[in-house]
Amino acid sequence: MKSIKNKTRIFLFALMGIIISFTGCKKDEDIPLSEIPTVSAVTPAEGTVSTELTIEGTNFMGGITVYVGDFPCSHVEVSSSTVIYAKVPSGIPANTLLPVKVVNPSGGDAVHKDAFKAIDPVLSFVNSATKPSGNHGSTVILEGRAFGDLQGEGEVLFSDGTGGTIAAVIEDDDDWTDEFIVTTVPSNAADGPVVITTEIGTSNEIEFKVTTAATFSPSVINWTETTALPLAVSGHKSSSLPIADDDEIISQYVFVTGGRDNDGAASDQVISGVINIDGSISSWNSQTSLPAPRSFHALVAATPFNSRVGGSGYLFVLGGINDEGGAISGVSVAALNNDGSLQGWSAARALPEPLHSAGAVIFRSTIYVAGGADTENNPVSKVYKARITEEGQLEEWETLPELPVSIAYHGFVSFGGYLYTVGGETGEAAPDQGSQVNATDDIFYSRINLRTGEIGEWTVNPNSLGKQRSKHSTLVLGGNIFVSSGLYSGLSGNVGGSSENSYASINSDGTIGTFAGATGSQTIFNTGKSNLFNQSGISYIDSDGVAHVMILGGAKVGSPDTKLDKVLFY
Repeated sequence: MKSIKNKTRIFLFALMGIIISFTGCKKDEDIPLSEIPTVSAVTPAEGTVSTELTIEGTNFMGGITVYVGDFPCSHVEVSSSTVIYAKVPSGIPANTLLPVKVVNPSGGDAVHKDAFKAIDPVLSFVNSATKPSGNHGSTVILEGRAFGDLQGEGEVLFSDGTGGTIAAVIEDDDDWTDEFIVTTVPSNAADGPVVITTEIGTSNEIEFKVTTAATFSPSVINWTETTALPLAVSGHKSSSLPIADDDEIISQYVFVTGGRDNDGAASDQVISGVINIDGSISSWNSQTSLPAPRSFHALVAATPFNSRVGGSGYLFVLGGINDEGGAISGVSVAALNNDGSLQGWSAARALPEPLHSAGAVIFRSTIYVAGGADTENNPVSKVYKARITEEGQLEEWETLPELPVSIAYHGFVSFGGYLYTVGGETGEAAPDQGSQVNATDDIFYSRINLRTGEIGEWTVNPNSLGKQRSKHSTLVLGGNIFVSSGLYSGLSGNVGGSSENSYASINSDGTIGTFAGATGSQTIFNTGKSNLFNQSGISYIDSDGVAHVMILGGAKVGSPDTKLDKVLFY
């Protein structure tokens, strides 16, 4: 009898549980189809705690809950009925494929299996380079993935030189994203690895060299003549770049391309030399010639020290004037070997229009081109950019905000996330013309968006050059913009000009200070016996941390058909 009663109780309890389960939960068939979500995609597939997931599907409702594995996300944003943004929650296991589940307030749910895996952060580039360097306090940009999208969930660690680390300061919340971090070199950082840590783990290391602020004293500048070029030339271009050999010993090279000789003929020459600590050039070596003669072109070097390229880097020659006197849009590229030699030239993506005497710089693996002149020698105001791939190819050229005026034969430099144009001709002017036409003394600058590479509208700097100048050299070193030679008012071919060299400091807000004369007992005129225009110039920092300027070739003011082979440095 007792056994029958017990069986009866068990049956009644079971029946009550079934009733409770049916009344306490809704079945899918009880939920309208419009409130049952679906999930079609979850990106990215890998990341870390606080990585923002983009979840695509249908029927997402306000108040929806998102789970990664068994862990609910605390940051969920329903962008629309088809898109959700959710940050990966703390506590998830590492290196495990986890499902992502969404649950609407009405009870409808959907699961995307094996949707996400938490991994250690991956550090790919620092300042768009694999061999980065920078001064204490300088801006550092770290790129990779799985950093997380919330500042404070991880750290950037520099070496302290004793085996320990120093955490870098992240100023703003927007400076930390899953693929991009902006910070500065800590004041006590030393040469050594930089890494990123998250809740999941620690990234790979990239060696970072801490450089001292390069010394530069333009108020006592003194020029010294060094190894002459093998060919007297003007309208050429030069570039300085470091190259590391098999033993990771870095040498400072200078490359010179193209130009015009005394007969006015365009050259296809490419020469290079190693710059020694005393400023001498070991020897000029002939490299693989350009595909065709070219002058008044632009030249930039992308290396592991400034770009995300492989090998020892690439040289890019952009636009210019061909041997028939016409402006061209062609771009040529050649890979660098680690012994300083060049591989063969090949065609890269051409400029959107034929240009000569344009400005070109590299910033974070992107080439920026501004101004220049067309085949009729009319200046233009166009500005373009193209991303460099790791294989040394150019992606599509993109059009950026135009300059306030059309200019050619101007200076074009970048520093601290800004682009600057300095002086130039605003009217039609022939390349070899030895007199100004309608030169300007204005400086225009624009800030680069560090994440996208886009730029804002151009601004006129409060301080001008003081004298209209064109066909000059403009360089950045020691936190200054340095301007040398070229055509300017009051210049004579037989008298040294008081404005041969001038400089101004670059302020933290991107503006340029007041220009002052860079004087000394040994000027270019006194040392080289000529005033120059259409020369080329480079800046570099030697192994002792001292900044230098080098001026190469050029045409003689007052005798524009006379080209020079002199090389002077300070």
